[in-house]
Amino acid sequence: MLRFLFLTGSILAMADYAYAQVQDLDATQCEQLRQAVAQYGYAAARQHAMITYGPEAVRAGDKCLARADEIERRTINRTSH
Repeated sequence: MLRFLFLTGSILAMADYAYAQVQDLDATQCEQLRQAVAQYGYAAARQHAMITYGPEAVRAGDKCLARADEIERRTINRTSH
């Protein structure tokens, strides 16, 4: 019975940790991602993230890059008018 409780607790703790890892990147992490894309290219940076961190990290990185592109487009549109 004690083993069963320990196993159940371990599984729940791992599931909680896995869900906690899915989050958006902060400004510093987004900047590092943009630098990696500039240096190595989008495909290589994406492949490295997929192998090293998994699909959740790739989705978070794509969101970060999409936000950066949107901010850059807004800035360009404001300065061109």
